[in-house]
Amino acid sequence: MPRGRVVLLNGPSSSGKSAIGRAMLPLLPDPWFLVPVDGISGMRSTQYTRARDEAEVREILRRTRRGYHRVVAALVSTGNDVIMDYPLSEPWRLDDLLDVLDGYDVTLVDVRCSAGELDRRERARGDRPVGLAASQTQVFSHEDNDLVVDTTHRSAADCARDVVDRLDGIGGPKAFERLRAGRMPAE
Repeated sequence: MPRGRVVLLNGPSSSGKSAIGRAMLPLLPDPWFLVPVDGISGMRSTQYTRARDEAEVREILRRTRRGYHRVVAALVSTGNDVIMDYPLSEPWRLDDLLDVLDGYDVTLVDVRCSAGELDRRERARGDRPVGLAASQTQVFSHEDNDLVVDTTHRSAADCARDVVDRLDGIGGPKAFERLRAGRMPAE
């Protein structure tokens, strides 16, 4: 069975990942799936924060995100192409994805945006805590990518076109392969 491809749109909250992913879909050959982490999180009951301490909430969120990684892996393992809308805001997320998506064609796209514009977008949205994007300082800590787009002054449609136009021209090894090769061996 052919394996699908993954485009991982990584960036802080409000950087434009979701809008770029939606704008990519009509530009790509069918079928591609946009699978945002917020979609998986939105399927979880909303009662998870009631009467729970912070450590328990963190564990629930970690399990949700690990499950998200495996949902994407299941889709690509059966030949589907997937766009992930997902911030690599905690080091374990990238480590887990490097394991779960080992052997798959992953294109890592860093979605950047100025701090001032992120703050403006968060305030305009009203559905995110102000300062969330600024708190996600680790999204680019891996210091590697296959493509970079900046939404500060460019539309999601322009960035989507840029990603789609450059997607097939990216040679290997790609960022995930380089990051995997650079990891410390397990003892």
